[in-house]
Amino acid sequence: MTVICSKDILLISKPLGVLLKTCIKQMHLRTFPVLFLLFILNSISFAQNGPGTTGAVELKIPVNPRAIGMGQAFTAVADDSSAIYWNPAGLNQMQGSELLAEYDVYIETVTYNYLNGAFKLGNDLTMGLGFKQLGTGNENIVDVSGNVTSSTFSENYYDLDIAAAYRLSYSFDIGLTAKYISKTFTGPSGGTGSTFAVDIGIMYKTPIPHLKFALDLQNLGPGIAINGGTADPLPLVFKIGTAYQMFDDNFTMDLDVDFPNDDVVSANLGGEYWYKNTLVGRLGYQFQGSIDQNQLGIGGEAGLYLGAGVKVSLFKTYFGFDYAWTDQGILGSNHHFSLAWYF
Repeated sequence: MTVICSKDILLISKPLGVLLKTCIKQMHLRTFPVLFLLFILNSISFAQNGPGTTGAVELKIPVNPRAIGMGQAFTAVADDSSAIYWNPAGLNQMQGSELLAEYDVYIETVTYNYLNGAFKLGNDLTMGLGFKQLGTGNENIVDVSGNVTSSTFSENYYDLDIAAAYRLSYSFDIGLTAKYISKTFTGPSGGTGSTFAVDIGIMYKTPIPHLKFALDLQNLGPGIAINGGTADPLPLVFKIGTAYQMFDDNFTMDLDVDFPNDDVVSANLGGEYWYKNTLVGRLGYQFQGSIDQNQLGIGGEAGLYLGAGVKVSLFKTYFGFDYAWTDQGILGSNHHFSLAWYF
C-alpha cells in the first residue's frame, strides 16, 4: 500500500498501521503549536459566570493526596494513576501499573471516596479506570425563616472515568479521559440527572533536561439537567502546567495556572522531596489574587497545602501510603488518605 504522510515524506510501502504511526510521529511537532493555540483561544473565550453557576461541581474536587499536598499543582507531573484526573497524557510516564484507593475526612457529614487503576499496555499505550463517589448524608431542611424542619434531603454523586494515553514520540504524549456523571437528589424537590464529559491532555518533554510542559482541558461536555430541566454547564477548566526536577530527580516542582469558566484565574505552586525513594514531604500554595484564604470554589480554599508519604517494598512489589491536609476556612480542615499498590 502506498501512502503519503506529508509533502516532505517520500512514498513508502509498509503496513498501514506502521505508516499511520510514522505519519503521526512526524507531524506532532507541527501539531503541538496548533493544539496549544486552540487551547489558549478556548480558555480566553470561557464565560466567567462566577461560583455557583455550573452543575456537577463535584468534578472540581481534587483527587490523590500526593497531588493535593502539592497545592494541586500537578498537571505537568501527573506520573501516577491519578493522571486519569489531572492530565491523562501523563499516564505514559508510569514505570508500571498501579491501583489506588483514597478515603477523605471531608466536610461534616459528606463522604468522599476515590478508586482508580492504570495499566501499561506497552511502551506507547497506557489505560486507566477511575471512580469518584460523594454523598452528603441526610440533612434537615431549613425554611426561609431559618428554622430547622423535620424534612430531610440528601445528595449523591458519582463519576466513572475511562482514560487512555498514547505516546507519539519520546517527548510527546497525548491523552483522553471519558467520564460518565450521575447526580441524585432526595427530598421534597428530589430528582436525578446524568451526562458525560471528556478531558484532553498533552504532555511535552522539552529539550531542556528535566523540564516538562503540559496542557489539560477538563470537563468538556453538554451540561447536566435534573429531571429533564434546564441543563447547567459543567465546570470547564483549562490548565497550563510546567514541572522541573532537580537534585537527581529527588525534588520536583510544578507551577499550574487554571482558567475556570465559573471562577477567577488561580495559580498553584507545589513541590515534593523524596528521601531515598522511601519518605516524601510535600508543600503547596494556591494563589488567587492575594495571600489569604480566598474561597476557591468547592475544590478547596486558596492557601497552604501540606502532605507526606512513605513507599515500602513488600512481596516483590511496592506499596505507598500518602496523606494531605487542606484548610476549608470556617468549615475546618480536610484530611486525605490513600493507599497505592505499584506492580
